[in-house]
Amino acid sequence: MRSTVDPAVKADSPDEIEQLAEAQSRSKLAWKRLWLQISSLDPVDVLRLLLVIGGLVTVLWLIQLSWSALLPFQIGIVLAYIMAPLVNRLQHYMPRWTAILIVLLIFLLILFLVIAFLIPPLIGQLSNLLQSLPNTEQLQQYMLALNNYLDKLPVEYRRAIDEGVNEALNSLRNNVLSYIRGLINLGISAVLSVVNTFTFLLGFVVIPFWLFFVLIDIEPGRKALNQLIPARIRTDFWSVLTIINRVIGSYFRGQLILGTVIFFAVFIGLNLLEWAGVEGIRFKLLLSVFAGFMELIPFIGPILGSIPAIIVGLFHSWETGLAIALLFLVIQQLEGNILVPRVVGDSVSIHPAIVMMLVIVLAPFGLIWLIIAVPVVAIVRDIYLYIYGRLSKPPLPAGQLPRTPVIESEVLVTKAETADSQKRVTSIEPPETKGVVD
Repeated sequence: MRSTVDPAVKADSPDEIEQLAEAQSRSKLAWKRLWLQISSLDPVDVLRLLLVIGGLVTVLWLIQLSWSALLPFQIGIVLAYIMAPLVNRLQHYMPRWTAILIVLLIFLLILFLVIAFLIPPLIGQLSNLLQSLPNTEQLQQYMLALNNYLDKLPVEYRRAIDEGVNEALNSLRNNVLSYIRGLINLGISAVLSVVNTFTFLLGFVVIPFWLFFVLIDIEPGRKALNQLIPARIRTDFWSVLTIINRVIGSYFRGQLILGTVIFFAVFIGLNLLEWAGVEGIRFKLLLSVFAGFMELIPFIGPILGSIPAIIVGLFHSWETGLAIALLFLVIQQLEGNILVPRVVGDSVSIHPAIVMMLVIVLAPFGLIWLIIAVPVVAIVRDIYLYIYGRLSKPPLPAGQLPRTPVIESEVLVTKAETADSQKRVTSIEPPETKGVVD
């Protein structure tokens, strides 16, 4: 019987058959190489790696159990991350312990100045702000004026507005008491469990001494951790840590600088407006601190930071509100065109549209997720690109980070002893990135 062949299906050419054969051969060789690598793993190295992972899991579990007591040390980790670059730079000119003492003294001096000269005015302005909020009589006057305005609208609009207001009031009336009780109970339990504990207070007392020992033993700690990591994955391990350190360091240090600059810019700008004759500018220090803090939230943070100041100005007059709005507009233009490219640069390189989506998606999860959304996504992206490059054909060399040239010059090659042959082989030490907390 005669078979029919679809004319659309053409026989493979000799070149295509040869390419398929070569691909099949490479595939078999790759699977064979993978099996040889797995079978040649040293059980001692595997056990050491499992011990490291188990130790990290245990530490995280203990941190979760004693979260409130360890809060001072969590703050200490952040401080160590900030101080380490300064210590490393000063170490070129003096012993490391001297550099640590100088940095600690500078930090304690700044903390004393903040507590002495910044906190009392902030508390006073916050108290004045709460006292200046509209009372019941003023709210009734506002509602009366609003009702008079609504009476001038067409009947259809008034009916729709009344229905919406009634639904909102009913929902608020049903839930406000439970919300208030929950907030009060949560606040009391949080304060009692965190502040009124001896370990919490003791933690803040020992933080300076703890910081000293952490900063002085960073390099020995890195070397000890390096010995626990199997030689096969040392370069990849330290490359992943370098990715995390690079993103977190550049992003948060940049945001901290931006927040500080915006604080001073808003404070000086509000005082200049008052000096120029604009009336009704109050709570300058409080509004400046709020605007600087909002810089931690990407994109919408500067807008959120300007809203309270504009509202305070509008309570006095529309001219004051307009002047404050123009001030923030000028500051944001200078920030976007001058400060951000120079301070933050391409530290994360995430498209603004994606950042806006992240802000909207993570907003229900709280302020912390808004702050860490961008660096977390950047870390996940860079680690994915690094792993993808290592698994590509041919694989990228270990240590070549995404969006950077090869860092072979940044790794320290040392001698290590293999357990099976007792021969000297080269292994990769941690990249010279000035420490994980640099």
